[in-house]
Amino acid sequence: MALKIVVNDANILIDLADIDLLDELTKLDFELHTNDLIIAEIVNPNQLKKIQKIIDDNKLFVASVKAEEYLEIMKLQTKNLSFEDCSIWHYTKKLNGILLSGDGNLRKIAKSAGLEVKGIFFIFDQLVDNKIISFITAIEKLNKLRSINTRLPQEEIEKRIKAWSENN
Repeated sequence: MALKIVVNDANILIDLADIDLLDELTKLDFELHTNDLIIAEIVNPNQLKKIQKIIDDNKLFVASVKAEEYLEIMKLQTKNLSFEDCSIWHYTKKLNGILLSGDGNLRKIAKSAGLEVKGIFFIFDQLVDNKIISFITAIEKLNKLRSINTRLPQEEIEKRIKAWSENN
């Protein structure tokens, strides 16, 4: 059985679209899910086109949030989380999946609620460990990501680049 991952907040999808690693993501032994509220957050046409391709190829499953779920989602909402954040948290619980997010508040709250939470570095590690991308490609893509997403922890980036450089 494939590991379920719920891709959240659009931030993971956006980052992977920006560094052209969406196709590689789909090669991992994961069942990729998100919901329509998250897809609606992606406004950049280039990113959306790349994400739509993996949706069209049935490699990313997009659930429609149903009217009857809105009340459950609203119950999860706090001042630190958007309705969309709560929708993906709710969906992850519903699927008994892993929440894949780069949003610090969502990660912290979902973890404290007992969900398994992973981020972009987990994806990089999986891509390298499963030999889907080479060490050189991983370093290039991580450096590109660092240049466009300045909120990533620099020490985590440096740790991986150092390890991958030594293994190269």
